[in-house]
Amino acid sequence: MYGMPAREVQRSDQVSDVSQQAESSDLLVNNLSYHQPEALSLAVQRSYSRNFFQRRSYGEGETAVIDFNSGTDYVDPGNSYLTFTVLLTGINTPTAGWGINSAMNLIKQVTIKSRSGTELDRVERCNLWSGLNAAYTNTRAYLDRQGPMEGWNQAAGVLNRTTAVRYAIPLKRLAPFFNPVKRGQKIPPQCMSGLHMEIIFEDRAIAFLQATGVGTDILGYTVDQLSVMTDNICMTDDVQKTLNDQSANDGLEYAFPRIFTSQDAVASTNINSQVRRAVSQANIAYAISLDTTKNALGFDSFKAITWDATVFQFRLGALYYPIQAIQDPLADAVEPYAQALEMWDKLKHPEVESSVSYADFQTGGRAIMAVSLEKDTALNFSGLPVNNSRVLETLATVSALAARNVVTFLEYSAVVRQYVDNSALSI
Repeated sequence: MYGMPAREVQRSDQVSDVSQQAESSDLLVNNLSYHQPEALSLAVQRSYSRNFFQRRSYGEGETAVIDFNSGTDYVDPGNSYLTFTVLLTGINTPTAGWGINSAMNLIKQVTIKSRSGTELDRVERCNLWSGLNAAYTNTRAYLDRQGPMEGWNQAAGVLNRTTAVRYAIPLKRLAPFFNPVKRGQKIPPQCMSGLHMEIIFEDRAIAFLQATGVGTDILGYTVDQLSVMTDNICMTDDVQKTLNDQSANDGLEYAFPRIFTSQDAVASTNINSQVRRAVSQANIAYAISLDTTKNALGFDSFKAITWDATVFQFRLGALYYPIQAIQDPLADAVEPYAQALEMWDKLKHPEVESSVSYADFQTGGRAIMAVSLEKDTALNFSGLPVNNSRVLETLATVSALAARNVVTFLEYSAVVRQYVDNSALSI
């Protein structure tokens, strides 16, 4: 009796040349892994906390003071912001706007100190620096869509005497302390709890661009409902214990850029402006020429003089940047504009374009003389030292004889080492 033929199960004896680790990686990349991922969160709670200043309202020239109280929470500065309302004071019905900048025009100077009294950051001419930094580093789409909450691209007469206008400004616009080198790094509670910040408000003639009325109609302004919203994160007990031990022994290091401001009054066609600041890692520097006769309500005080430099160069000790000076005999600003984009890293990464167009640079008030002092733009902490024997100097020749104020911003690296009860700053 014949039965059904037996069917042998075919088995492959071929040895795969794909390792088990590579196979698991392939499954993961192609979303073919059906395992529940392990919990990786180190946080147990997240909340927004509103921090109030010592007073509710402030006016022109006054100093607003705030002491943060974050407790044991870590603060994410990227999700934190300053909010306030603005109302003009005066007679009749004048209106005003922010010109080419934003509501940051109101903030003249910001000083940040640790609870132990160490000065961590100080930004003079904060409104001018913030406007240039935001315009060059953000896209036009951002300033058009999200920028109006900060005051960007608003109507010329948005401010008046009857209706207060509210603004929300990210903390990184106030000071580079809130924009750490490590993107997304949080400020530890040892540093943030008890942090002391002072804001000095600008003169009305510089802050505003009057739209209607006469100059004597605006007698001042009122900044009301001033507060800071911080994004607080509470870590697990194990994380808190580990970082507290590190803070007690070696300290927690928080790296961020700092800004030094130098101003020179120039009344000739030759510009020779020096930055006298000793730092170990200078990254970039840029100078802007402002017309000193236009610090009035009828003019935009933050607009640069129309580009008129026929030659410019930076000198650091015996080094020249660029080695051959930028020659621009026609003052067409083409190569200076390219140098500015290179300093802001926009030539290398055009996908994150700048909102400053060529026309904005040439005639729109965004003209700057820029230089990068980094040895490699792809690496952090690759800048050059500046000291008394290596002074950073801006050399330029301009075609127009005007009373100008040359403001130079030097950006350099700083690291605060935060211990349990004190801070140590290295620059």
